Amino acid sequence: KNVIATANVFFDGSLVNSSSRGPASDGRIKPDIAANGQNQNSTDTNNLYRSFGGTSGAAPGIAGVSAQLYQAYGNLNSGALPESALIKATLLNTANEAGNTGPDYKFGWGIVNGLRAGKLIEDGHYLKSTVSQAVSNNHSINIPAGTTQVRFMVYWSDVAAAAGATTALINDLDLVVTAPSAASYLPWILDPTPNAINLDLPATNGIDRLNNMEQVLLN
Repeated sequence: KNVIATANVFFDGSLVNSSSRGPASDGRIKPDIAANGQNQNSTDTNNLYRSFGGTSGAAPGIAGVSAQLYQAYGNLNSGALPESALIKATLLNTANEAGNTGPDYKFGWGIVNGLRAGKLIEDGHYLKSTVSQAVSNNHSINIPAGTTQVRFMVYWSDVAAAAGATTALINDLDLVVTAPSAASYLPWILDPTPNAINLDLPATNGIDRLNNMEQVLLN
């Protein structure tokens, strides 16, 4: 639940056929995010270089962006490092849209956008809080005038489930965004029914009982 599973795309953002599709066995969204890992130049034996491709090329790209986000946070916080949950949430919530609108089982939450992720850290557009069982936390977030799109994401590092559990999620948090007009908006959800047609359907909105991240996107 707390790892980052990476999809592999070409330089133009199209998905490589060999890139693994989700969902996880219990219907959770996998992969988490996509990155370019095809036709990469990498090291080879005997001090040489070679061109290769695969998620083995995409995943190091995500690791590199993550390392830069850790450094950006540390530079702003006297060398203290963030929790991994913040880094993963930052990557997912700032990704470029890819595939179906919203998350999907091919690109995850989209293609990594390191610049936008870094700006989120530098601008402090995040908060940390705790919540108890059957209790609601309310957070007021001001949206600047002229904003064309806003994304809200809640993410938590979830504890491990029992081996072989049907559903991996232990702590189920639910995100609801309420506008000044009192209109309420629910997060993206996918249909995890294990057949090709359902798994390829675009995301809808509803209550998520599977994932340890939830996002509401408003245009």
